[in-house]
Amino acid sequence: MRVENGKTVLFYPPAVYDLAQFALFPLNYLISGLCHLQPSKSIWNEHGHEEMDLTGSGKSLDQIKAEIIHQDDVAHTEADLVRLYDSLPNVNAKTDLVDRSWNGRILRTNGSVLDMAEWAIIRPLGLLGVKWGKRYRNQHKGDPLLMRWRDKVYFPIPIWGNVGMTDIRWRGDATATMNYDHQPWKDYFKLLSDDHGRVVLLGVWTHKHIAGGWFTLTLDESVPTQM
Repeated sequence: MRVENGKTVLFYPPAVYDLAQFALFPLNYLISGLCHLQPSKSIWNEHGHEEMDLTGSGKSLDQIKAEIIHQDDVAHTEADLVRLYDSLPNVNAKTDLVDRSWNGRILRTNGSVLDMAEWAIIRPLGLLGVKWGKRYRNQHKGDPLLMRWRDKVYFPIPIWGNVGMTDIRWRGDATATMNYDHQPWKDYFKLLSDDHGRVVLLGVWTHKHIAGGWFTLTLDESVPTQM
């Protein structure tokens, strides 16, 4: 545990992550299965993806980006998010993710597994002052789910195990990627904005070849990543 700048931040030993994900294997298997039941196929990285129709809603990239940056509570067309993702610069795992903590926000598409989490878990917890994010302590150790209560107490939820950070290619570009040690999942990131020193990443969570949802990460430099 570390107390700094009025924040209490918890750290767990590596064994906790391994034991937690083994104990909760049925839950994580169910989460993977739900990806196959999404209304849309959400397959954006298979052979021939360059020819896919990404017209979406027809909104301009600037409008889509502005809605996300301003945190408008709207449902996005997934093709719009893919089109925006393709237009953004890549980020590097070692220099842009590692040794940083992030605040998360789900981008609704009204058809993803993360949408279910948003309505069933994230919004109810938000009424209690609990929000979520991620923390990357080094290239081989990270928290895929770091909860915080009223921006005062930060505690990892290790149900998905540990993660590592590397650069992996998705839709033709190698970019910073969060790899789950024990799940068939990856989170790919690109730089959405760094205006006025506020760094925001656009992320997509994938189960193997299926995109299970979209989200943003906003850098929070006030949260320590080391004991």
